Amino acid sequence: MLFAATFLGAVLNFIASKINTDVLNTAEYGNVRFVMNIIQLLSWIVLFGWFMSGSRLLALSNDRKRSARIRGALIVFLSVAVLLLMLLTFAVGMCYKGRPELQLLFFCSLPVCLYPLLTNYMNTTAQGDNHIVRLSLARVLPVLCFIIVALLLYPRLAVIDSKTVLYLHWGICSLVLIGIIISTRPSFGNLKPIFADLRKENKEYGIQLYWGSLAMVATNYLSGVTLGLFNSDNVNVGFFTLALSLAQPISYLPGIVGTTFFKQFVHEDRIPSKVFLLTIAMTILSCFVFILLIGPVVSLYDSSYAAVGPFAKWLAIGFSVHGIGDMINRFLGSHGQGRDIRNSSFACGAVKIIGSVLFVWLWNVQGAILTVLLSSSVYAISLYSRYCFYLKRTTFVSDK
Repeated sequence: MLFAATFLGAVLNFIASKINTDVLNTAEYGNVRFVMNIIQLLSWIVLFGWFMSGSRLLALSNDRKRSARIRGALIVFLSVAVLLLMLLTFAVGMCYKGRPELQLLFFCSLPVCLYPLLTNYMNTTAQGDNHIVRLSLARVLPVLCFIIVALLLYPRLAVIDSKTVLYLHWGICSLVLIGIIISTRPSFGNLKPIFADLRKENKEYGIQLYWGSLAMVATNYLSGVTLGLFNSDNVNVGFFTLALSLAQPISYLPGIVGTTFFKQFVHEDRIPSKVFLLTIAMTILSCFVFILLIGPVVSLYDSSYAAVGPFAKWLAIGFSVHGIGDMINRFLGSHGQGRDIRNSSFACGAVKIIGSVLFVWLWNVQGAILTVLLSSSVYAISLYSRYCFYLKRTTFVSDK
C-alpha cells in the first residue's frame, strides 16, 4: 500500500510540477525552487533529533495511551521548530536586499514554511507508530488537493506569479498534513514523564542521527543553493531540482521496505535475506523502467525543460544506490545504532559538501549530478559495512 501510494505520489508530483512550470517561466520557477531549497535546508537545522527519538519510542511502545502522549510531546517540539524556522527564514530573507524578487519570496513564505517540518513529522512518527495508512495518505492527499485547487483556480486568476505558486502549493499541502496529524489523536496530558523519556532517548540516539542528518539529508539541498550562487540566475536550479524531484522516488522503494518493517526490525537480529534480495531486485527493475520512460515523460513539459531528462537518468542511478542504504539505515535505527548511522551520514555529507561547492563550481549541473552519484555510493557502502560489523558483534556476544 505504501509503495502504491508513493508511486502515485510521484505521478501527482510530476503533474503538479507540470502545472507550475506551465504558468511560470524558467527563471521564476528556478526562484521558487531556490527559496524552497533553502527553507528545506533550514528545516533540518531546527529539528535537533526529537522526531527521530520519538519515532523509536513509538516503535517500542505497546500502550496506545502512551503513544498518544508521545505524539503530543512531539507536536510541542514541532510548534517550537516552526517558530525557529520562521525566524531563520526571515533572517535569510534580510540577506537578499540586493535581489528584491528573492527577498519578497522569502518573506511571503513565512506563513507556509512549516510544510517541510510537517512532512518530516509524518515520515518519522508514522514509521515508529506503523501508521502505514496515514503515511500513505500523506504521500498522496496533499499534492492531490493542490492539483485540484490549482486546476480550478489558475485559469481564473489574472496574474500568476512565483508568490502565488508558493502560497498555494505549500499552503494547501500544509493544511492537509495538519488534518492527518490531528487524526492521530495526540494527547497533551501528563507530558512531563514523556519529555524525560524523550530527553534520555535523544541523548543516546536522536542527537546522533540529528548530526548525521545535518551532514547528509540537509546537504541534499546544498547543490540547489550553490547552483544559484554560481550562476547569474536560477534557471539551472530549476532544471536540477526538477530532475531531482522526478528521480528521487526511485530511492523510496527500499526505504519503504525499511519503514514498513521498522517496528518488526526491533525484534529481528538481521534483515531477512529474502527481503534484502527482493528489495535490491525491485530497485534495479524500477531504475531500468524509469530510465526508459523519463524521456517521453519530460517531453510533456515545455521544450525549454528538455535538459531535465538526461539529468534525471543519472540521478536515478544514484538514488537507487541511496535507497538500498536507507533500508539498512532503518534496520540499524530500529536497534538504536545511532552512532553508526551518524558516521555513515558524516561520510556521505562530506562528499556532498565538497561536491556541491567544488564540483558545481567546476562543472555546473553535471558537477551536482556527480555529487549525488558519489555521495550515494559512499552512503550505501558505509552503511552496509557497519551492518556487517553489527552482525559480527551481536553474533560474538550471543555466542559468548
